[in-house]
Amino acid sequence: MVLAGLSSLVPSMAQNAQNPQRLRARVAAPTIKNGRPTDIYILSANGPTVQFVESRESQEVLQQMASAFKTLYIFETDDFVDAKVAMENRKYQEARNKFHALVNKYASTLSIKDSMMDWAGVKGLAAKFPVRGANLSPSVQNDLEVAKIMALIPDKDWNGVKSRAGSFLATKKNATRLQQARMKYALGAAAMVAQDWNKALDYFAEALVLLHGSDEELASACVARSLDAYLRMPDVVKFFENPVVSSAVESRKNNPEAVIPDSRLKSRPAPVKEAAALYRLHELMFPDRKLPAKYDGFAVSYKHPAAVAPAKAPDQAPAQPQKKQ
Repeated sequence: MVLAGLSSLVPSMAQNAQNPQRLRARVAAPTIKNGRPTDIYILSANGPTVQFVESRESQEVLQQMASAFKTLYIFETDDFVDAKVAMENRKYQEARNKFHALVNKYASTLSIKDSMMDWAGVKGLAAKFPVRGANLSPSVQNDLEVAKIMALIPDKDWNGVKSRAGSFLATKKNATRLQQARMKYALGAAAMVAQDWNKALDYFAEALVLLHGSDEELASACVARSLDAYLRMPDVVKFFENPVVSSAVESRKNNPEAVIPDSRLKSRPAPVKEAAALYRLHELMFPDRKLPAKYDGFAVSYKHPAAVAPAKAPDQAPAQPQKKQ
């Protein structure tokens, strides 16, 4: 991941002078390998200079002005690898803790905060990136732009979200599915504030399809926000006011399989049917993630197919022997 800047390069690395940690990085600088991208191992980055070696085993310490690096991508230290593996295994809280255990914050923490939907944290980290991103790859530039747009959410700058997310989707044809999904989620959140429930549902559904299982936190949030939109629809509000539904919700506290009677299932309005199916989809996709109790009305409005007895075939009369002609 690209560091927010050389100033955030673990300045305490030099504290252990006898055995300093070696931070693998891919760099490009005119004085190193004729400017061709190459790997180095950074020992320290105190002040305006960077001390490094050209291999993990090398004892020849070289020095380079930080300003001379055209690009610098951090790859790994042992503790960085541990944190990265935790992230790849979707253990976001563990990964977040491990990244924060590193002295100062690596820019990869931005990806963690994105995945955990910590938009306030995203805002703080995104601000640390240099304004000039010309040396970043197109994909990383898009990641940074997406992060800055998502950072508008805690500020409740919904006009900014709509304008910038819409522009991103219209112009960034090379954006990844995850980047597009985050923009769709942001637009859905803005539509929720505008109380345009149907538009919000469309955006969250599009985000869910784009994710295709790549980000459980965001996918789960898309379902939850969709259910929030359904909860605000008049037909749903009226349906949930029925004592039969509230009784089933109460029964669900002791019996997770509780559902409303078949007669009420058949009379569910369309939004309730859709939301109940979406609730069930969340159960199938994320069996370890329990949705809040406020959605229990949808849970009791869906009967699991296994609970529906198959229809009996009509009894057939015994076959009559054919009469000989």
